[in-house]
Amino acid sequence: MASVPLRRAATRAAGLLVLAAALAPAVALAQKQPRVVAPDDLPKHWVLINASVQGDAPMFGKGLDVPTCAAVSFVVEGTGRTSTVKLQRIVPEGPDLAKLAVSIASHLQFEPSVNNGGRDRVFSWLIFPLNLPADPAARSELMKPCAIERLRWADR
Repeated sequence: MASVPLRRAATRAAGLLVLAAALAPAVALAQKQPRVVAPDDLPKHWVLINASVQGDAPMFGKGLDVPTCAAVSFVVEGTGRTSTVKLQRIVPEGPDLAKLAVSIASHLQFEPSVNNGGRDRVFSWLIFPLNLPADPAARSELMKPCAIERLRWADR
């Protein structure tokens, strides 16, 4: 008679082990931090496929016509969509264009590069020019203050 409860316990334990083994990869994937990738290296992992990007522009606010640059960080998920979007820097401080930059980053779409067949998540950032002049030299000069040398996953 003692063997029946032992078999049930063994069957339950085996079932729990199978369940744990099946869930382990999903739990590990959910906890795995994305690789931090500098903007220049982003195309090695993910290629931007948007021909154009729309953002939610404010109807009114201060500094909406001021030449501005905004550095925005994000995670490119395995689906090619962005998440964890955060404004890292806006120059000059104060324009209400920060919401527009965050909105633009949240609408980006990517396809994995040839090197990223596993569709690995990455954390990166881009600089968005807003209201910049047409002259390339002037644009470049106005965007310099938004350059970020390096971000860490903790900066998300």
